[in-house]
Amino acid sequence: MDLLKWHKYNKEVAHKNQYELTPFLSKDKNAPVVIICPGGGYRMVASFIEGVPVAEFFQKNGFNAFVLRYRIKELAKYPHPMEDIAHALQDVMNIYKLSLDNYSLCGFSAGGHMCALFGTSEYGYKKYRLPKPRLLTLVYPVISLEKKITHRTTRKYFSNEDKDLVEIGNIYKHIDKDYPNVFIWRGDNDKSVPPINSDLLVEQLDKNNIEYKYIKYPKVGHGVGLGIKTTSEPWSNECINFWKNLIK
Repeated sequence: MDLLKWHKYNKEVAHKNQYELTPFLSKDKNAPVVIICPGGGYRMVASFIEGVPVAEFFQKNGFNAFVLRYRIKELAKYPHPMEDIAHALQDVMNIYKLSLDNYSLCGFSAGGHMCALFGTSEYGYKKYRLPKPRLLTLVYPVISLEKKITHRTTRKYFSNEDKDLVEIGNIYKHIDKDYPNVFIWRGDNDKSVPPINSDLLVEQLDKNNIEYKYIKYPKVGHGVGLGIKTTSEPWSNECINFWKNLIK
């Protein structure tokens, strides 16, 4: 989709605050699928930076990509984020007739939070009786909702300050041996999501012998998407290479 058309579309649907799934399809119906969940602290969906350009990149590299507009603000409270990912996967199978073999969820910031939670056995793919992602691609993700180390609006809208929901949103506490493989990266100059979020996740991946790749890019902040003209620009190709090796 042309970016100007997408910008117009964003204006038209932003006020609806509802599930939307936009396809960027490969010519190969058998190509792996990636569902992209942009960030925005569950307050907005930053599709213009972390949605369309990323989907177009994956599409050009032979993947079937989809941008998920999930529910936000007062509608972002758990379990709505999990329901929206499940809805997207069901649409991929039932409407687009694509296989979920080797699919990836790719999430940025709060979008990374929802993708990472969907990877858990208790609250994600098993609960919705859907296939496990072959890969979680997590870009400067929110992993903890603990006040001292979280992103404020992510915690606010996901949990509405309910203690039980805060515990559900502390993803690193729910990692087990059935967690998917993970490609995760962050910048070392991130002022929005403390780096300890990524570190906590990686610590649990190690404990549970989950295969992953963790990259820290110098002089990179938050919300950079594909990271064009930053030290993080190679991440998208690094991700594809890691994913293809898993498939092999």
